[in-house]
Amino acid sequence: MSRMFRMSRPHLTPFVASCGLLALATAGEARGQHFEMPESISNDASMPVGQPMGLLPRPTTSFGAATGDGWIYVLGGYTGPPHDYFREAQCSDFLRINMLDPSHVEYLPHDEKIQSCSIETHDGRVFRIGGMIARNSRDEAQALDSIDDVRVFDCDSKSWYPLPRLPHRRSSHDSTMAGSRIVVAGGWGMDQEADTQTWHEDVLVLDLENLDEGWKSMPAPFKRRALATTAVDDQLVTIGGITADRKMSDAVDVMDLRTGRWTSGPAYPGVAFGVAAETRDGRVVASGADGKVFDWAPGEPAWRHVGNLTFPRFFHQIAVTPDDDLMFVGGISRGVRPAHVEHLDLEDDRVTTKVRHLTIPTPIASKNRQGMFVHDGWLHLFGGNNSTGQHDFEAENFLEESYRLSLANLEWETFEPYPHRRQTIKTATAGSNGAMYALGGFGHDGEVARTWTEGYRYDPEEDAWMDDAPSLPVPRSQFGFAEHDGTLWVFGGLDYDPRRPKEDRFRHVTEVVSASIDRGDEEFAYEGVNLTGPRRAFGGAVLDGSYYLVNGMRENFQIVDSAERFDFETGRFTEIAAPNRPRLSGQLIPLNGRLYFAGGSSPTADGGFEPNPSLEVYDPATDRWSTVMETIPVTPTHLRMMPYRGRILLFSSHVDEGGKVDLVFVDPGTPRPAATGVVATEIAGDEE
Repeated sequence: MSRMFRMSRPHLTPFVASCGLLALATAGEARGQHFEMPESISNDASMPVGQPMGLLPRPTTSFGAATGDGWIYVLGGYTGPPHDYFREAQCSDFLRINMLDPSHVEYLPHDEKIQSCSIETHDGRVFRIGGMIARNSRDEAQALDSIDDVRVFDCDSKSWYPLPRLPHRRSSHDSTMAGSRIVVAGGWGMDQEADTQTWHEDVLVLDLENLDEGWKSMPAPFKRRALATTAVDDQLVTIGGITADRKMSDAVDVMDLRTGRWTSGPAYPGVAFGVAAETRDGRVVASGADGKVFDWAPGEPAWRHVGNLTFPRFFHQIAVTPDDDLMFVGGISRGVRPAHVEHLDLEDDRVTTKVRHLTIPTPIASKNRQGMFVHDGWLHLFGGNNSTGQHDFEAENFLEESYRLSLANLEWETFEPYPHRRQTIKTATAGSNGAMYALGGFGHDGEVARTWTEGYRYDPEEDAWMDDAPSLPVPRSQFGFAEHDGTLWVFGGLDYDPRRPKEDRFRHVTEVVSASIDRGDEEFAYEGVNLTGPRRAFGGAVLDGSYYLVNGMRENFQIVDSAERFDFETGRFTEIAAPNRPRLSGQLIPLNGRLYFAGGSSPTADGGFEPNPSLEVYDPATDRWSTVMETIPVTPTHLRMMPYRGRILLFSSHVDEGGKVDLVFVDPGTPRPAATGVVATEIAGDEE
């Protein structure tokens, strides 16, 4: 029977970023929501992917947003637990984000806490329509009111003025501009005193050039809220939402605003509850919780999948830039509100490499060699070494701490500490069941620092390290660890023990061992397969039924300048092309049918080593390497690299300055043949 390694959950470090953008999350806060984490983006390397471009000062949901004169206006919203609304978590924020430079944010006057309103812009003004106000505080029974208030903000005078009120209270609706007309669709009216919820089944229209006529009501063939609304010329398009009988809808309904006639469009192909939509170049663009972006034009038979988001979200908003690009703001996914303002160019040919570099505050003490994996949108870090020195291996240098970073909102929280103080722990995630395994590594036993054998499985539901994972037959560190088709595999590595005679302290392990995790507690076994030669501290990755081993080190601290491919089915090694400049401790990852190689050190002419700052790519179809970036924007020493939703994620805590880590998102584009073998690069950076 498996045993859980857990302690009383530690308190979170009392650490808050001075800029107010990043803060530690509350331990144990619910992170669940309606939908599973969307699948990774890997099926179409040519599909445009959203690029993180800026950070919201306060990530939020259920807010109003609109564009005007090169700005994205954002008003209100909610920052508390979903479906548990209270006054303190509602926002009075009213700000605008510069589309050309999303780091430029201006606050505008507004003093009312509100959510679930819509806003529109027209002729230098911002219009706030309806919304919901929580009358209760956090510790009081929920008391929610929809409102009928409509107000206008003059961008020149920076003042608010009243407009004709809605005929009835309305929230959880959406609105759009059609010429000079504000059009409101969907939603409901909540009255906490009467304890009623009225689902609206009409569309409201207010002509800003004829305010005396007030709001006109036009019948709608549905009752839905949490829907998306936009207009293509005189056609109102409504998408999805939830119905009065609490069922999610994928319906697309189109009304001719001139005649009031309704027709049906093709069903929305993704999750359409809390969907966002906007009009771009005469076409409707929309995105929901699955992270996919679709477009469609009235009269067409089907939606087109045209892009993907790096950070899936719903209850967010879409803005269209003057160049017809898209920007995605706010929302929530898996209970986490993305802080990133994401940019998507639907015309992007994905040739240019795009880089987003963030230097962010951190509570972690580890500087390098942590165990690491990504699960459910969180980067998990555990163990490691608290020194940037190359050979600081005293007992106090090894750590057991465990922290995870939300890649969406850049907040940190603790999770269960690793059962031992270790560094250079290898991890693998099972594709069949998503289980996360940690194995081996290097640590102090109270007398000496040496390699170890233990294997553990992390259970995210229990927040516990389980000892039902197989352990190594002999201690290893600096090895390759991978999962394929329900089996864990271990390649190469080093068995180091300073208690042995000097000539026997370094044992390079060449036996390849494997263990079935589909069948339960099977231990690692040797099946007669050996490496073609000693290899440790190499780049290793699984791609298309093979495990690739690139460069590394062999006996007597000599560099390995070769690369190989191991076929899981045949159990045979085949030599492949190697990079022109070999690396020690390089990181190798698969992405979109290729292998990317970065980090580590390369030999110098005088026999030493120096950091290798380049990012390279290997194409198995041509057996050729090329350079993606000559210089990555972080130190290559002890760099960690992993794939994340169609991107390369680089992470480094190897900095002498305390309290900071580097996080880099790289969209490598689609490499194309070139005389130089180098792909053009665009780099954007933030230091928070």
